[in-house]
Amino acid sequence: MSSKEQKAMKKSAKRPRVDKTLPSDDSRNPVAANPADSPAVGTSEMGSLSSGSDLKEAREPVPKRMQNFKGDVNRLLREKRKQFEKDVNASFRSLNENLQGILKAQQNSREELKSIYCETFGSLHQKWLDEVDRTKDEEEHLSFLTQKQMKILQTAIADHETKLENAKDMCDTFLKKAKDLSQHRKTFIGSQQTKVEKEIAKVQDRVIVETQEQDVSVVQTYLQSLFHDCSEETI
Repeated sequence: MSSKEQKAMKKSAKRPRVDKTLPSDDSRNPVAANPADSPAVGTSEMGSLSSGSDLKEAREPVPKRMQNFKGDVNRLLREKRKQFEKDVNASFRSLNENLQGILKAQQNSREELKSIYCETFGSLHQKWLDEVDRTKDEEEHLSFLTQKQMKILQTAIADHETKLENAKDMCDTFLKKAKDLSQHRKTFIGSQQTKVEKEIAKVQDRVIVETQEQDVSVVQTYLQSLFHDCSEETI
């Protein structure tokens, strides 16, 4: 093989040509379609593959060499894709493990905070509930006492009103009886006064008569004594 043919083979190895009639690698290899997700194949690697081939292969026709080269590239891309899938799966596993660790740490933190909260505020909350229950009981007891006092007060007011009405009736009756008694007293005094006056007049008349009779008897007695004395002197 001449030196010109060797130079042409090296140039073709460095600049591989893709047959347009064959299906593209983008449809067969989605990873290779995105150069950002899969590592690019450098021309140095291709050159090293072609340079490392046997001299016997270098003497083969160009289409066959191109086909072999294309198979090597596809195999390399498949290996790269598998490696990329492994890396992606490993990344997802690592991410999943990290997320699981974060979630577990957060859960532990929440449980710890819950335990601290229960220890700190549990007793206070229970005391508050006890105070609420005690306040409700006191309120119910106070309401019961208030209702009882209201009933007692209403009963006392009713009794007082009844007593006032009875006292008013008694006063009215007493005043009426006092008025009747006064009128009766006046009538009685008037009638008795007339009777007394009549009795006094009778007594006065009797006294006068008795006095006159006594005076007459005294005069008679005196006259008799005088007459008796005169007769004795005559004798």
